[in-house]
Amino acid sequence: MARLKKEVPQLKWIDLDCGQIDNQKERPGVAFPCVVIGITINNCEDQYSKVQICRAQVSIRIAQNPPVSRTSSEAADDARESSMARYQLIEDVYVALQGYGTPEFNPLSRRRQFGEKRTDGLFVYRIDFETEYQEIEVGD
Repeated sequence: MARLKKEVPQLKWIDLDCGQIDNQKERPGVAFPCVVIGITINNCEDQYSKVQICRAQVSIRIAQNPPVSRTSSEAADDARESSMARYQLIEDVYVALQGYGTPEFNPLSRRRQFGEKRTDGLFVYRIDFETEYQEIEVGD
């Protein structure tokens, strides 16, 4: 979250994904544009009795208000260009996170990205990153 806040200042809301943008009958309780983050541990392997190497997926969902401009080939160039600007935010999020790591986890590596199909008109785009980290059980 701190990395995105610093590197992508145009984001107005960054939070863990608790379903904030999934209730399509009500306006989400977030400020747009926003990012919600989900973390899934996909695989763990024992290295020693109390040490595991864990592979995690970090899902970044970028939500933006529905575009007011048109994107069709029939739209005026300036209207289409304005509407396509939302993809710059996606690029900025990718650039901020690709290869980013800390002493606690290996650098993030993008594995896939795609636009989500929605019926409420909200523009949501997802980028999945993968990382590994070592988890050590402490205490007995």
